[in-house]
Amino acid sequence: MHKLALSLALLGFAAAPAFASTMPHELKIELAAQNNSGETGYALIKPMGKGIEVIVHIKGGPKGVAQPDHIHPGTCANLNPVPKYPLENVVDGKSVTKLPSVSMDDLFKEPMAINVHESAQDLKKYVACGDIKK
Repeated sequence: MHKLALSLALLGFAAAPAFASTMPHELKIELAAQNNSGETGYALIKPMGKGIEVIVHIKGGPKGVAQPDHIHPGTCANLNPVPKYPLENVVDGKSVTKLPSVSMDDLFKEPMAINVHESAQDLKKYVACGDIKK
């Protein structure tokens, strides 16, 4: 009986890493400067129930200026200019957005990137971008 309990316990430990790797977890996306902006940072994507939360941190941006950011189809090298998921504007280096109807799996159905624009007045000028990868 003792050997059976030990065997089951060891089996449970062996299965735990496989189970853990299928569970959703936080994803960090590095955001590189674009167009000589000097703006760099990262985005954290966290699962929240059936949705996600996206937290963007940028260094080197203008103070008090709202910088639109979005999740776009494509990659930073070949970005579709039409956003797939709008995010809250980055202001003073930070934005926090909850997307209750977007799952982590949705982000991997096609190549996607997080892109930060210079301002609402100059959406065509990208200042930072990061490809979303597992």
